[in-house]
Amino acid sequence: MRRWLLFLPLLAASAWAACADRPYVLETEEGLLGGENLSYEEGVLLVEGRACLERPGLALEAPWIRYLEEEGGFLAPSLSGEVEGWRLQAEGMEGKALLRVRLAKGSLRAEAERLLLERPPKGEGVFLEAPAYRVRAERATFTGEEARLQGFLATPCPCGEDLRLAMEEAIFRVDTGELVGDAALGLFGLEVPLEEARLNVHRRPSLTSPFVLSTTEEEGLTLGLKDLPLPQPGEEVGRWSRRLTVMGTGLNSPQAALLLGLKEGGLGAEVQLGYAAGVRAFGEGVYLAYTPDPPDATTPRLEARYAPSLRLEGLALTPFLRYAETEARTGLTLGAEGSYRLEAREGPFRLALTPSALLAFYPGLGHDPYLVLGASAEVGYGEGPFRARLLYAGRYAALSPTPAFAYEERAEFQRLQVEAGFAEVSLLYRLENPLGDRVDRVEAAYAAEGLGRLALAWVRGSYAEWRLAYAPPLPQRTCCQALWLAPELGLGPEGPSRYGLTLRYYDGCFAYEVRAARVLQGQHTEATGYTLSFGLSLR
Repeated sequence: MRRWLLFLPLLAASAWAACADRPYVLETEEGLLGGENLSYEEGVLLVEGRACLERPGLALEAPWIRYLEEEGGFLAPSLSGEVEGWRLQAEGMEGKALLRVRLAKGSLRAEAERLLLERPPKGEGVFLEAPAYRVRAERATFTGEEARLQGFLATPCPCGEDLRLAMEEAIFRVDTGELVGDAALGLFGLEVPLEEARLNVHRRPSLTSPFVLSTTEEEGLTLGLKDLPLPQPGEEVGRWSRRLTVMGTGLNSPQAALLLGLKEGGLGAEVQLGYAAGVRAFGEGVYLAYTPDPPDATTPRLEARYAPSLRLEGLALTPFLRYAETEARTGLTLGAEGSYRLEAREGPFRLALTPSALLAFYPGLGHDPYLVLGASAEVGYGEGPFRARLLYAGRYAALSPTPAFAYEERAEFQRLQVEAGFAEVSLLYRLENPLGDRVDRVEAAYAAEGLGRLALAWVRGSYAEWRLAYAPPLPQRTCCQALWLAPELGLGPEGPSRYGLTLRYYDGCFAYEVRAARVLQGQHTEATGYTLSFGLSLR
Protein backbone atom coordinates (compact mmCIF):
# COMPACT_ATOMS: atom_id res chain seq x y z
CA MET A 1 0.00 0.00 0.00
CA ARG A 2 2.81 2.41 0.81
CA ARG A 3 4.37 1.61 -2.59
CA TRP A 4 1.25 2.98 -4.35
CA LEU A 5 0.88 6.03 -2.11
CA LEU A 6 4.37 7.25 -3.03
CA PHE A 7 3.08 7.92 -6.54
CA LEU A 8 0.02 9.96 -5.54
CA PRO A 9 1.54 13.48 -5.83
CA LEU A 10 2.91 12.74 -9.30
CA LEU A 11 -0.27 11.08 -10.61
CA ALA A 12 -2.55 13.80 -9.25
CA ALA A 13 -0.73 16.22 -11.55
CA SER A 14 -1.28 14.05 -14.63
CA ALA A 15 -3.18 15.96 -17.32
CA TRP A 16 -4.26 13.08 -19.61
CA ALA A 17 -6.81 11.44 -17.30
CA ALA A 18 -9.85 12.89 -15.52
CA CYS A 19 -9.16 10.43 -12.69
CA ALA A 20 -6.31 12.75 -11.72
CA ASP A 21 -8.75 15.15 -9.99
CA ARG A 22 -9.90 12.48 -7.50
CA PRO A 23 -8.52 12.76 -3.94
CA TYR A 24 -6.93 9.31 -4.23
CA VAL A 25 -5.20 8.18 -7.42
CA LEU A 26 -2.85 5.31 -8.18
CA GLU A 27 -1.40 3.65 -11.26
CA THR A 28 -2.15 0.10 -12.34
CA GLU A 29 -1.20 -1.94 -15.39
CA GLU A 30 -4.56 -0.94 -16.95
CA GLY A 31 -4.30 2.80 -16.25
CA LEU A 32 -5.13 5.27 -13.51
CA LEU A 33 -7.45 4.11 -10.73
CA GLY A 34 -9.04 6.78 -8.57
CA GLY A 35 -11.86 7.67 -6.20
CA GLU A 36 -12.99 9.80 -3.28
CA ASN A 37 -12.41 7.10 -0.65
CA LEU A 38 -9.76 4.43 -0.47
CA SER A 39 -9.21 1.37 1.74
CA TYR A 40 -6.88 -1.64 1.61
CA GLU A 41 -7.24 -5.08 3.18
CA GLU A 42 -5.46 -8.39 2.47
CA GLY A 43 -4.30 -7.57 -1.10
CA VAL A 44 -7.56 -5.92 -2.15
CA LEU A 45 -7.70 -2.19 -2.78
CA LEU A 46 -11.19 -0.64 -2.68
CA VAL A 47 -11.91 2.80 -4.17
CA GLU A 48 -15.38 4.30 -3.66
CA GLY A 49 -17.20 7.52 -4.55
CA ARG A 50 -16.87 8.36 -8.26
CA ALA A 51 -14.50 5.45 -8.66
CA CYS A 52 -12.77 5.58 -12.06
CA LEU A 53 -10.35 3.72 -14.29
CA GLU A 54 -8.74 5.65 -17.14
CA ARG A 55 -6.07 5.49 -19.80
CA PRO A 56 -5.81 6.93 -23.34
CA GLY A 57 -8.88 5.67 -25.24
CA LEU A 58 -10.63 4.33 -22.11
CA ALA A 59 -12.57 6.12 -19.35
CA LEU A 60 -14.77 4.16 -16.91
CA GLU A 61 -16.70 5.19 -13.82
CA ALA A 62 -18.54 3.04 -11.26
CA PRO A 63 -19.93 3.28 -7.70
CA TRP A 64 -16.90 1.33 -6.49
CA ILE A 65 -13.97 -0.60 -7.95
CA ARG A 66 -11.95 -3.34 -6.25
CA TYR A 67 -8.39 -3.93 -7.45
CA LEU A 68 -6.98 -7.40 -6.72
CA GLU A 69 -3.25 -6.98 -6.29
CA GLU A 70 -2.12 -10.54 -6.97
CA GLU A 71 -4.27 -11.13 -10.06
CA GLY A 72 -3.94 -7.57 -11.33
CA GLY A 73 -7.71 -7.63 -12.07
CA PHE A 74 -10.80 -5.70 -11.01
CA LEU A 75 -14.32 -6.15 -9.64
CA ALA A 76 -16.94 -3.43 -10.22
CA PRO A 77 -20.70 -3.06 -10.85
CA SER A 78 -22.70 -0.78 -13.21
CA LEU A 79 -19.95 0.91 -15.20
CA SER A 80 -20.34 3.77 -17.68
CA GLY A 81 -17.90 5.81 -19.73
CA GLU A 82 -16.15 5.71 -23.09
CA VAL A 83 -13.92 3.33 -25.03
CA GLU A 84 -12.19 4.36 -28.27
CA GLY A 85 -14.86 7.02 -28.92
CA TRP A 86 -17.84 4.72 -28.15
CA ARG A 87 -20.14 5.58 -25.25
CA LEU A 88 -20.28 2.59 -22.94
CA GLN A 89 -22.40 0.98 -20.25
CA ALA A 90 -21.61 -2.38 -18.67
CA GLU A 91 -23.33 -4.48 -16.03
CA GLY A 92 -20.06 -5.32 -14.36
CA MET A 93 -16.32 -5.89 -14.57
CA GLU A 94 -14.45 -9.05 -13.58
CA GLY A 95 -10.70 -9.38 -13.93
CA LYS A 96 -9.75 -7.47 -17.06
CA ALA A 97 -13.08 -7.80 -18.86
CA LEU A 98 -16.32 -5.84 -18.92
CA LEU A 99 -19.48 -7.97 -18.93
CA ARG A 100 -22.71 -7.48 -20.93
CA VAL A 101 -21.60 -4.23 -22.53
CA ARG A 102 -23.74 -1.74 -24.45
CA LEU A 103 -21.95 0.62 -26.85
CA ALA A 104 -23.22 3.62 -28.84
CA LYS A 105 -21.68 5.96 -31.40
CA GLY A 106 -23.88 8.27 -33.48
CA SER A 107 -26.80 6.19 -34.81
CA LEU A 108 -24.94 2.92 -34.17
CA ARG A 109 -25.79 0.66 -31.22
CA ALA A 110 -23.76 -2.38 -30.24
CA GLU A 111 -23.76 -5.03 -27.55
CA ALA A 112 -21.00 -7.40 -26.44
CA GLU A 113 -21.04 -10.31 -24.02
CA ARG A 114 -17.49 -9.44 -22.96
CA LEU A 115 -15.10 -6.58 -23.68
CA LEU A 116 -11.48 -7.39 -22.85
CA LEU A 117 -9.50 -4.36 -21.64
CA GLU A 118 -6.60 -5.01 -23.98
CA ARG A 119 -4.85 -2.43 -26.14
CA PRO A 120 -6.92 -2.06 -28.31
CA PRO A 121 -10.03 -3.46 -26.54
CA LYS A 122 -11.45 -6.73 -27.88
CA GLY A 123 -15.11 -7.72 -27.78
CA GLU A 124 -16.62 -11.20 -27.77
CA GLY A 125 -20.17 -12.05 -28.86
CA VAL A 126 -20.71 -8.67 -30.54
CA PHE A 127 -24.10 -7.56 -31.91
CA LEU A 128 -24.40 -4.28 -33.85
CA GLU A 129 -27.74 -2.70 -34.75
CA ALA A 130 -27.58 -0.01 -37.43
CA PRO A 131 -30.25 1.86 -39.45
CA ALA A 132 -30.12 -0.67 -42.33
CA TYR A 133 -28.53 -3.87 -40.97
CA ARG A 134 -28.22 -6.16 -37.99
CA VAL A 135 -24.61 -7.30 -37.58
CA ARG A 136 -23.13 -9.95 -35.32
CA ALA A 137 -19.55 -11.10 -34.93
CA GLU A 138 -17.79 -13.69 -32.79
CA ARG A 139 -15.00 -11.24 -31.99
CA ALA A 140 -14.27 -7.56 -32.60
CA THR A 141 -11.21 -5.37 -32.06
CA PHE A 142 -12.11 -1.71 -31.50
CA THR A 143 -9.99 1.32 -32.37
CA GLY A 144 -11.01 4.95 -32.70
CA GLU A 145 -11.42 4.83 -36.49
CA GLU A 146 -12.35 1.23 -37.27
CA ALA A 147 -13.24 -2.14 -35.85
CA ARG A 148 -11.93 -5.46 -37.11
CA LEU A 149 -14.61 -8.14 -36.97
CA GLN A 150 -14.09 -11.92 -37.07
CA GLY A 151 -16.82 -14.49 -37.67
CA PHE A 152 -19.02 -11.75 -39.12
CA LEU A 153 -22.61 -11.94 -40.40
CA ALA A 154 -24.89 -9.06 -41.49
CA THR A 155 -28.55 -9.12 -42.49
CA PRO A 156 -31.06 -6.42 -43.50
CA CYS A 157 -33.93 -8.69 -42.35
CA PRO A 158 -35.89 -7.50 -39.30
CA CYS A 159 -36.23 -11.15 -38.18
CA GLY A 160 -34.17 -14.17 -39.11
CA GLU A 161 -31.29 -14.38 -41.57
CA ASP A 162 -32.83 -15.63 -44.83
CA LEU A 163 -30.75 -12.97 -46.60
CA ARG A 164 -27.30 -12.53 -45.14
CA LEU A 165 -23.74 -11.53 -45.87
CA ALA A 166 -21.02 -13.60 -44.19
CA MET A 167 -17.34 -12.73 -43.86
CA GLU A 168 -14.58 -14.54 -42.01
CA GLU A 169 -13.01 -11.17 -41.34
CA ALA A 170 -14.32 -7.67 -42.05
CA ILE A 171 -13.08 -4.13 -41.48
CA PHE A 172 -15.73 -1.75 -40.18
CA ARG A 173 -15.00 1.97 -40.68
CA VAL A 174 -16.89 3.59 -37.82
CA ASP A 175 -17.21 7.15 -39.16
CA THR A 176 -18.61 6.14 -42.58
CA GLY A 177 -20.42 2.95 -41.55
CA GLU A 178 -18.70 1.00 -44.35
CA LEU A 179 -17.86 -2.71 -44.06
CA VAL A 180 -15.27 -4.31 -46.36
CA GLY A 181 -14.17 -7.93 -46.68
CA ASP A 182 -14.28 -11.15 -48.70
CA ALA A 183 -17.88 -12.26 -48.43
CA ALA A 184 -20.50 -14.86 -49.30
CA LEU A 185 -24.08 -13.80 -49.97
CA GLY A 186 -26.61 -16.19 -48.48
CA LEU A 187 -30.18 -16.48 -49.77
CA PHE A 188 -32.18 -19.12 -47.91
CA GLY A 189 -29.93 -22.20 -48.22
CA LEU A 190 -27.78 -20.92 -51.08
CA GLU A 191 -24.34 -19.33 -50.72
CA VAL A 192 -22.91 -17.13 -53.50
CA PRO A 193 -19.24 -16.10 -53.14
CA LEU A 194 -18.70 -12.38 -53.82
CA GLU A 195 -14.94 -12.09 -53.23
CA GLU A 196 -14.38 -8.54 -51.90
CA ALA A 197 -17.70 -6.88 -51.04
CA ARG A 198 -18.81 -3.67 -49.39
CA LEU A 199 -21.88 -2.59 -47.53
CA ASN A 200 -22.89 0.50 -45.61
CA VAL A 201 -24.78 -0.11 -42.38
CA HIS A 202 -26.46 3.32 -42.68
CA ARG A 203 -27.83 2.65 -46.20
CA ARG A 204 -30.59 0.14 -46.81
CA PRO A 205 -29.64 -2.17 -49.71
CA SER A 206 -31.63 -1.69 -52.91
CA LEU A 207 -32.69 -5.29 -53.44
CA THR A 208 -35.65 -6.31 -55.58
CA SER A 209 -36.51 -9.70 -57.01
CA PRO A 210 -35.33 -10.13 -60.64
CA PHE A 211 -37.98 -12.81 -61.18
CA VAL A 212 -40.89 -11.56 -63.32
CA LEU A 213 -44.21 -13.37 -63.69
CA SER A 214 -47.25 -11.47 -64.90
CA THR A 215 -50.06 -11.87 -67.37
CA THR A 216 -52.63 -9.62 -68.97
CA GLU A 217 -55.45 -10.34 -71.37
CA GLU A 218 -54.04 -7.85 -73.88
CA GLU A 219 -50.27 -8.57 -73.75
CA GLY A 220 -50.18 -12.21 -72.64
CA LEU A 221 -47.72 -13.94 -70.29
CA THR A 222 -44.38 -12.42 -69.26
CA LEU A 223 -41.93 -14.76 -67.57
CA GLY A 224 -38.21 -14.59 -66.83
CA LEU A 225 -35.43 -12.68 -65.11
CA LYS A 226 -35.08 -8.92 -65.40
CA ASP A 227 -31.94 -7.08 -64.23
CA LEU A 228 -30.48 -10.11 -62.44
CA PRO A 229 -27.38 -8.73 -60.63
CA LEU A 230 -23.95 -10.15 -61.46
CA PRO A 231 -21.76 -8.92 -58.56
CA GLN A 232 -18.18 -7.84 -59.17
CA PRO A 233 -15.38 -7.55 -56.57
CA GLY A 234 -15.37 -4.28 -54.62
CA GLU A 235 -19.00 -3.31 -55.34
CA GLU A 236 -21.44 -2.37 -52.59
CA VAL A 237 -24.11 -4.96 -51.83
CA GLY A 238 -27.36 -4.05 -53.58
CA ARG A 239 -25.64 -1.51 -55.86
CA TRP A 240 -24.30 -3.91 -58.44
CA SER A 241 -23.79 -2.31 -61.86
CA ARG A 242 -23.73 -5.43 -64.08
CA ARG A 243 -27.18 -6.98 -64.68
CA LEU A 244 -28.59 -9.70 -66.92
CA THR A 245 -32.06 -10.00 -68.47
CA VAL A 246 -33.55 -13.22 -69.88
CA MET A 247 -37.28 -12.78 -70.33
CA GLY A 248 -40.09 -14.06 -72.47
CA THR A 249 -42.99 -11.75 -73.36
CA GLY A 250 -46.36 -12.50 -74.90
CA LEU A 251 -45.62 -16.21 -74.48
CA ASN A 252 -49.24 -17.32 -74.96
CA SER A 253 -49.98 -14.90 -77.80
CA PRO A 254 -48.99 -14.36 -81.46
CA GLN A 255 -46.52 -11.70 -80.21
CA ALA A 256 -44.26 -14.16 -78.35
CA ALA A 257 -40.66 -12.93 -78.01
CA LEU A 258 -37.48 -13.69 -76.10
CA LEU A 259 -35.45 -10.76 -74.74
CA LEU A 260 -31.76 -11.18 -73.84
CA GLY A 261 -29.94 -8.21 -72.33
CA LEU A 262 -26.79 -7.27 -70.47
CA LYS A 263 -25.97 -3.88 -69.00
CA GLU A 264 -23.28 -2.41 -66.80
CA GLY A 265 -23.97 1.01 -65.35
CA GLY A 266 -25.28 3.16 -68.17
CA LEU A 267 -23.98 0.85 -70.92
CA GLY A 268 -25.91 -2.11 -72.29
CA ALA A 269 -27.15 -4.20 -75.20
CA GLU A 270 -30.31 -6.21 -75.91
CA VAL A 271 -31.28 -8.85 -78.45
CA GLN A 272 -34.93 -9.69 -79.10
CA LEU A 273 -35.93 -12.90 -80.87
CA GLY A 274 -39.36 -13.71 -82.25
CA TYR A 275 -41.91 -10.90 -82.49
CA ALA A 276 -40.30 -7.52 -83.36
CA ALA A 277 -36.88 -9.18 -83.54
CA GLY A 278 -33.92 -6.82 -83.40
CA VAL A 279 -30.86 -5.60 -81.55
CA ARG A 280 -30.35 -2.50 -79.40
CA ALA A 281 -27.31 -0.90 -77.77
CA PHE A 282 -27.17 2.12 -75.47
CA GLY A 283 -24.85 4.07 -73.23
CA GLU A 284 -23.90 7.61 -72.16
CA GLY A 285 -26.69 9.26 -74.16
CA VAL A 286 -26.15 7.07 -77.27
CA TYR A 287 -28.84 4.68 -78.55
CA LEU A 288 -28.61 2.37 -81.60
CA ALA A 289 -31.32 -0.05 -82.77
CA TYR A 290 -31.98 -2.28 -85.76
CA THR A 291 -35.34 -4.04 -86.29
CA PRO A 292 -35.43 -5.80 -89.68
CA ASP A 293 -39.21 -6.35 -89.60
CA PRO A 294 -40.86 -3.53 -87.59
CA PRO A 295 -44.16 -4.53 -85.91
CA ASP A 296 -45.89 -1.27 -86.87
CA ALA A 297 -45.47 1.87 -88.95
CA THR A 298 -44.07 3.96 -86.08
CA THR A 299 -41.26 1.58 -85.03
CA PRO A 300 -38.03 2.44 -86.90
CA ARG A 301 -36.24 -0.22 -88.91
CA LEU A 302 -33.02 1.62 -88.11
CA GLU A 303 -32.47 4.21 -85.39
CA ALA A 304 -29.41 6.13 -84.16
CA ARG A 305 -29.75 8.73 -81.43
CA TYR A 306 -27.52 10.94 -79.31
CA ALA A 307 -29.33 12.56 -76.36
CA PRO A 308 -27.06 13.57 -73.45
CA SER A 309 -28.72 14.63 -70.19
CA LEU A 310 -27.56 17.92 -68.67
CA ARG A 311 -28.50 19.07 -65.16
CA LEU A 312 -27.76 22.30 -63.30
CA GLU A 313 -29.60 22.96 -60.04
CA GLY A 314 -33.29 23.07 -61.07
CA LEU A 315 -32.59 22.91 -64.83
CA ALA A 316 -32.84 19.59 -66.73
CA LEU A 317 -31.97 19.73 -70.45
CA THR A 318 -31.75 16.94 -73.05
CA PRO A 319 -30.66 18.01 -76.56
CA PHE A 320 -31.04 15.22 -79.14
CA LEU A 321 -29.91 14.37 -82.64
CA ARG A 322 -31.70 11.39 -84.18
CA TYR A 323 -31.75 9.47 -87.45
CA ALA A 324 -34.65 7.08 -88.10
CA GLU A 325 -36.05 4.97 -90.92
CA THR A 326 -39.77 4.20 -90.61
CA GLU A 327 -42.43 3.03 -93.03
CA ALA A 328 -43.70 6.61 -93.40
CA ARG A 329 -40.44 8.60 -93.66
CA THR A 330 -36.68 8.59 -93.24
CA GLY A 331 -34.53 11.42 -91.96
CA LEU A 332 -33.01 13.49 -89.17
CA THR A 333 -34.56 15.05 -86.09
CA LEU A 334 -32.78 17.87 -84.27
CA GLY A 335 -34.23 19.14 -81.03
CA ALA A 336 -34.13 19.59 -77.29
CA GLU A 337 -36.36 18.93 -74.29
CA GLY A 338 -36.02 20.70 -70.98
CA SER A 339 -37.65 21.78 -67.75
CA TYR A 340 -36.85 24.11 -64.87
CA ARG A 341 -38.15 23.68 -61.31
CA LEU A 342 -38.71 26.64 -59.00
CA GLU A 343 -39.61 26.14 -55.34
CA ALA A 344 -40.41 28.59 -52.55
CA ARG A 345 -41.51 28.21 -48.92
CA GLU A 346 -42.88 30.79 -46.54
CA GLY A 347 -44.13 29.56 -43.18
CA PRO A 348 -46.84 26.94 -43.80
CA PHE A 349 -47.09 27.84 -47.52
CA ARG A 350 -45.25 26.03 -50.32
CA LEU A 351 -45.08 26.88 -54.03
CA ALA A 352 -43.54 24.80 -56.83
CA LEU A 353 -43.55 25.73 -60.51
CA THR A 354 -42.06 23.64 -63.36
CA PRO A 355 -42.30 24.97 -66.93
CA SER A 356 -41.19 22.58 -69.69
CA ALA A 357 -40.80 22.55 -73.47
CA LEU A 358 -39.81 20.31 -76.37
CA LEU A 359 -38.78 21.66 -79.77
CA ALA A 360 -37.91 19.50 -82.79
CA PHE A 361 -36.80 20.37 -86.35
CA TYR A 362 -36.73 18.04 -89.36
CA PRO A 363 -33.99 19.14 -91.80
CA GLY A 364 -34.78 18.09 -95.38
CA LEU A 365 -38.10 16.38 -94.56
CA GLY A 366 -40.43 19.31 -95.30
CA HIS A 367 -42.29 18.72 -92.04
CA ASP A 368 -43.24 21.67 -89.81
CA PRO A 369 -41.30 22.09 -86.55
CA TYR A 370 -42.90 20.43 -83.57
CA LEU A 371 -43.20 22.48 -80.37
CA VAL A 372 -44.79 21.32 -77.12
CA LEU A 373 -45.16 23.66 -74.15
CA GLY A 374 -46.01 22.37 -70.69
CA ALA A 375 -46.14 23.39 -67.08
CA SER A 376 -46.99 22.07 -63.67
CA ALA A 377 -47.74 24.12 -60.57
CA GLU A 378 -48.38 23.21 -56.96
CA VAL A 379 -49.53 25.39 -54.08
CA GLY A 380 -49.59 23.78 -50.65
CA TYR A 381 -50.48 24.76 -47.12
CA GLY A 382 -49.95 22.76 -43.96
CA GLU A 383 -50.21 23.75 -40.32
CA GLY A 384 -51.11 21.47 -37.46
CA PRO A 385 -53.67 18.84 -38.48
CA PHE A 386 -54.92 20.91 -41.44
CA ARG A 387 -53.44 20.59 -44.94
CA ALA A 388 -54.45 21.68 -48.42
CA ARG A 389 -52.94 21.44 -51.88
CA LEU A 390 -53.76 22.70 -55.38
CA LEU A 391 -52.07 21.12 -58.42
CA TYR A 392 -52.19 21.84 -62.11
CA ALA A 393 -50.38 20.15 -64.99
CA GLY A 394 -50.84 20.50 -68.72
CA ARG A 395 -49.21 20.20 -72.11
CA TYR A 396 -50.05 21.88 -75.43
CA ALA A 397 -48.74 21.36 -78.99
CA ALA A 398 -48.16 24.94 -80.10
CA LEU A 399 -47.19 24.38 -83.78
CA SER A 400 -47.81 21.16 -85.71
CA PRO A 401 -50.31 18.93 -83.84
CA THR A 402 -48.27 15.80 -84.65
CA PRO A 403 -44.49 15.28 -85.01
CA ALA A 404 -42.75 13.53 -87.87
CA PHE A 405 -41.77 10.59 -85.64
CA ALA A 406 -43.35 8.97 -82.58
CA TYR A 407 -40.15 9.38 -80.50
CA GLU A 408 -40.66 13.07 -79.73
CA GLU A 409 -44.46 13.01 -79.51
CA ARG A 410 -45.84 14.31 -76.20
CA ALA A 411 -49.60 13.94 -75.92
CA GLU A 412 -51.63 16.98 -74.93
CA PHE A 413 -53.42 16.85 -71.59
CA GLN A 414 -54.74 18.99 -68.74
CA ARG A 415 -55.11 18.00 -65.11
CA LEU A 416 -56.41 19.94 -62.12
CA GLN A 417 -56.45 18.54 -58.58
CA VAL A 418 -57.62 20.03 -55.28
CA GLU A 419 -56.95 18.31 -51.95
CA ALA A 420 -57.82 19.18 -48.38
CA GLY A 421 -57.47 17.23 -45.16
CA PHE A 422 -57.84 17.51 -41.43
CA ALA A 423 -56.21 14.90 -39.20
CA GLU A 424 -57.25 11.46 -40.54
CA VAL A 425 -59.90 12.71 -43.01
CA SER A 426 -59.12 13.93 -46.56
CA LEU A 427 -61.09 15.08 -49.62
CA LEU A 428 -59.93 15.21 -53.23
CA TYR A 429 -61.29 16.47 -56.56
CA ARG A 430 -59.48 15.75 -59.84
CA LEU A 431 -60.36 16.89 -63.35
CA GLU A 432 -58.55 15.37 -66.35
CA ASN A 433 -58.74 16.53 -69.99
CA PRO A 434 -61.72 18.90 -69.76
CA LEU A 435 -61.51 19.55 -73.55
CA GLY A 436 -61.26 15.91 -74.60
CA ASP A 437 -61.90 12.59 -72.84
CA ARG A 438 -62.99 14.28 -69.65
CA VAL A 439 -62.77 12.37 -66.36
CA ASP A 440 -63.98 13.78 -63.02
CA ARG A 441 -63.05 12.13 -59.72
CA VAL A 442 -64.28 13.00 -56.22
CA GLU A 443 -62.75 10.99 -53.36
CA ALA A 444 -63.17 10.91 -49.59
CA ALA A 445 -60.68 8.95 -47.49
CA TYR A 446 -60.04 8.09 -43.87
CA ALA A 447 -56.53 7.00 -42.88
CA ALA A 448 -55.46 6.10 -39.35
CA GLU A 449 -52.27 4.45 -38.17
CA GLY A 450 -54.01 1.52 -36.54
CA LEU A 451 -56.89 1.09 -39.01
CA GLY A 452 -55.34 1.62 -42.45
CA ARG A 453 -56.89 3.63 -45.28
CA LEU A 454 -60.49 3.47 -46.54
CA ALA A 455 -61.37 5.45 -49.68
CA LEU A 456 -64.66 5.98 -51.51
CA ALA A 457 -64.56 7.68 -54.93
CA TRP A 458 -67.07 8.74 -57.57
CA VAL A 459 -65.63 8.71 -61.09
CA ARG A 460 -67.36 10.03 -64.21
CA GLY A 461 -65.81 9.67 -67.65
CA SER A 462 -67.40 7.67 -70.47
CA TYR A 463 -69.75 6.45 -67.72
CA ALA A 464 -70.22 7.02 -63.97
CA GLU A 465 -68.98 4.55 -61.35
CA TRP A 466 -68.34 4.26 -57.61
CA ARG A 467 -64.98 2.90 -56.46
CA LEU A 468 -64.27 1.52 -53.01
CA ALA A 469 -60.76 0.60 -51.82
CA TYR A 470 -59.28 -0.43 -48.49
CA ALA A 471 -55.62 -0.87 -47.52
CA PRO A 472 -54.84 -2.11 -43.98
CA PRO A 473 -51.86 -0.67 -42.07
CA LEU A 474 -48.50 -2.12 -42.99
CA PRO A 475 -47.12 -4.52 -40.39
CA GLN A 476 -44.41 -3.28 -38.06
CA ARG A 477 -40.88 -4.47 -38.83
CA THR A 478 -40.82 -6.06 -35.38
CA CYS A 479 -43.67 -8.32 -36.51
CA CYS A 480 -41.92 -11.33 -38.04
CA GLN A 481 -44.95 -12.79 -39.86
CA ALA A 482 -48.07 -11.06 -41.18
CA LEU A 483 -50.74 -11.16 -43.88
CA TRP A 484 -51.81 -8.01 -45.72
CA LEU A 485 -54.94 -7.88 -47.88
CA ALA A 486 -56.13 -4.86 -49.89
CA PRO A 487 -59.38 -5.20 -51.91
CA GLU A 488 -60.87 -2.72 -54.41
CA LEU A 489 -64.23 -2.67 -56.15
CA GLY A 490 -65.95 -0.55 -58.83
CA LEU A 491 -69.71 -0.34 -59.38
CA GLY A 492 -71.29 1.13 -62.52
CA PRO A 493 -74.89 1.55 -63.71
CA GLU A 494 -75.06 -2.11 -64.78
CA GLY A 495 -73.28 -3.68 -61.80
CA PRO A 496 -69.57 -4.33 -61.09
CA SER A 497 -67.26 -2.36 -63.39
CA ARG A 498 -63.92 -3.56 -61.95
CA TYR A 499 -62.48 -5.46 -59.03
CA GLY A 500 -59.07 -6.31 -57.68
CA LEU A 501 -57.21 -7.82 -54.77
CA THR A 502 -53.63 -7.43 -53.53
CA LEU A 503 -52.38 -10.09 -51.11
CA ARG A 504 -49.02 -9.91 -49.35
CA TYR A 505 -47.35 -12.34 -47.00
CA TYR A 506 -44.58 -10.93 -44.82
CA ASP A 507 -42.02 -13.25 -43.28
CA GLY A 508 -38.97 -12.22 -41.31
CA CYS A 509 -37.19 -10.84 -44.37
CA PHE A 510 -39.36 -10.58 -47.49
CA ALA A 511 -42.79 -9.46 -48.68
CA TYR A 512 -44.40 -11.83 -51.20
CA GLU A 513 -47.15 -10.20 -53.28
CA VAL A 514 -49.89 -11.45 -55.57
CA ARG A 515 -52.06 -8.87 -57.35
CA ALA A 516 -55.11 -9.78 -59.42
CA ALA A 517 -57.43 -7.25 -61.08
CA ARG A 518 -60.05 -7.16 -63.81
CA VAL A 519 -61.58 -4.19 -65.63
CA LEU A 520 -65.04 -5.07 -66.94
CA GLN A 521 -65.84 -1.62 -68.31
CA GLY A 522 -63.10 0.98 -68.91
CA GLN A 523 -63.20 4.76 -68.92
CA HIS A 524 -62.85 6.10 -72.49
CA THR A 525 -59.86 4.24 -74.04
CA GLU A 526 -58.97 2.32 -70.84
CA ALA A 527 -58.24 -1.32 -71.72
CA THR A 528 -60.55 -3.98 -70.34
CA GLY A 529 -59.50 -7.45 -69.23
CA TYR A 530 -57.58 -9.06 -66.40
CA THR A 531 -54.08 -8.64 -65.00
CA LEU A 532 -52.19 -10.99 -62.69
CA SER A 533 -48.75 -10.30 -61.26
CA PHE A 534 -46.40 -11.66 -58.64
CA GLY A 535 -43.80 -9.71 -56.69
CA LEU A 536 -41.07 -10.21 -54.12
CA SER A 537 -39.34 -7.40 -52.22
CA LEU A 538 -37.17 -6.89 -49.18
CA ARG A 539 -39.03 -5.72 -46.08
